[in-house]
Amino acid sequence: MHFGFRMEGNDILVAYPICPSEAVFGAQIVVSVDGPGRGDGFETRWRATGPRSDAVRRGVFVVGSGRSFETETKPLTKRLPKAFYVDAILGTRGHEVKGDEGSVDVDKLKSVKLGADEYRTSRGKTMTRAQINAQRTCPTKTG
Repeated sequence: MHFGFRMEGNDILVAYPICPSEAVFGAQIVVSVDGPGRGDGFETRWRATGPRSDAVRRGVFVVGSGRSFETETKPLTKRLPKAFYVDAILGTRGHEVKGDEGSVDVDKLKSVKLGADEYRTSRGKTMTRAQINAQRTCPTKTG
């Protein structure tokens, strides 16, 4: 399953594949580092929680700034490398679970022309928002 990414000005817009019963609560940017980092060879460079809109809760959000989230629990203080990971955080305050992660290469992303509802995956595939969500196998309501 792949996240979608697109540039909007200088912002990186993420489209996270999500089921109707899920909600994005936050996101973080993680980079690979030499040495132990946070104990696993990675370092969290930015983290934010508290979606500002329904679009954010539904999985479309900007990373690296407070534009999409109410609280930056770890503001971005270092320049990002050209490639990094975005982790989605699902749930609600006090009931957070780590969602999936997706990788992005900013140089490659900047060089791609995308339509209004198109995103680029880390595998180089162009997908619409609906196609990104269709990657998920979501539970169906019965009853």
